[in-house]
Amino acid sequence: MKIVLIFPPNIYQTKQSMPPLGIAWLAAVLRQNGFKDVVLIDSMANRYSNEQIVDLLKKEGPDLIGISFGTQIRFSAFDLARLIKKAFPKIPIVAGGPHPTLTSQDTLENIPEIDIIVRGEGEISFLNLVKNIESGKDFSGVKGISFRDKDGRVVHNPPELPIHDLDKIPLPARDLLPIEKYDKTTTLSNKRTLNVMTSRGCPYWCVYCSTSEQWGHQIRHRSPKNVVDEIELILKEYPFIEGIRFFDDVLTMDKKRVLAICDEIISRKLNFAWECEVRANTVDEEIIMAMKKAGCEFIDIGIESGSDRILKNIKKGITVEQAIEAVKIIKKAGIGLKAFFMHGLPGETYEDIKKTVFLSRYLYYNLGVEGTTQGISIIYPGTELEAMAKEMGTLPKDFSWAKYYERDRSYPPLDPCIFMPVFEQPNLTYEQIYSYVKRAKLAYFIRHPFNLLKTVLKHRKTIKKWLTTKTK
Repeated sequence: MKIVLIFPPNIYQTKQSMPPLGIAWLAAVLRQNGFKDVVLIDSMANRYSNEQIVDLLKKEGPDLIGISFGTQIRFSAFDLARLIKKAFPKIPIVAGGPHPTLTSQDTLENIPEIDIIVRGEGEISFLNLVKNIESGKDFSGVKGISFRDKDGRVVHNPPELPIHDLDKIPLPARDLLPIEKYDKTTTLSNKRTLNVMTSRGCPYWCVYCSTSEQWGHQIRHRSPKNVVDEIELILKEYPFIEGIRFFDDVLTMDKKRVLAICDEIISRKLNFAWECEVRANTVDEEIIMAMKKAGCEFIDIGIESGSDRILKNIKKGITVEQAIEAVKIIKKAGIGLKAFFMHGLPGETYEDIKKTVFLSRYLYYNLGVEGTTQGISIIYPGTELEAMAKEMGTLPKDFSWAKYYERDRSYPPLDPCIFMPVFEQPNLTYEQIYSYVKRAKLAYFIRHPFNLLKTVLKHRKTIKKWLTTKTK
């Protein structure tokens, strides 16, 4: 049985890319269980169009096709499914990944070309599905999947249990991917890097995030030895790789484990630069200094807002004071840092947005943070933010993620993903958010004119666009 797994074209693809670990893990599990004829197609690395993918499939002659994708590239994935079904009408098309997981009913109702959806953590469900397809059995006993019955009704089988011992999963099948084409580099040292994921799940309940809907609220960790074994193998197999990007949503959730990973890296004398994401309430001097000693070069931290009231509204689980303290600890250790913020969060006013702008500028100019990103709050399926928007009437209750959607804005968006709905409130529309952010930035620079001069010299084109753009 020949199985082809596809990561579809991404209209937001940048000049740098990294391996799709999801389909690489599926391939590894399939091969471990006797399904050796597996092909991975990564459109990002190879810059394939949907038409080119169909041509490749004609050469491969698959018996089963899988497509993994997130919400931002859903329309590209839907178009690909349509082209594939037209060329291979009898071959089952299985969808997986964040978007199909969170919209299984909506997707199967509106995209007839997709036959089956594997929800959430897919290794066990997809393996069992493949076994049933090969043996000609029906899908009734396969947990964690959704499909249409003989009458066209959507059926959701019970969820599959999460994999508690992640060490038992084989390492991602990177040998099936064009590793030499992935050219993502570390932020500061510009070293070629690959991604590693050491945990799944998140215990927090942030209203804007869909991670826990995909992986669950119970966090599961790989052991330090298992993690460093993978890193050591990568560095040995691909000598041009000198960096690692940890793809965990929060690497530092378990302090004892992170310290053990750092000790393992040091004891093996592995020399590589690495980057990760942390939460403000999961770091202290001990863990950050250990990370620095083990090669950590750069950290991303999501702060989201400069207002404690808004942080409470979005269930972030941190305070502004904790965020500032975490930044100070990280910068004291000499590690690079980028802080992420959002505007337009539930209950925000101009004063809240102003606090966020001022905090981001304080971190940049006063604490030496290498970068701060201020984006707009966009809605992902399955999140509390989506439910809020529908309850307030700013997102239609019958909104379908499968139907074409594009923001029609005549001015530069705060977020480049125009196919995602913005979280708007009756008293805080997109236009108002944009105007408030611009007004708050001007207020900051009026108070700090020397910083204005620095910014203008460094970001002349961006400043000009902000000042000359008119909102509706």
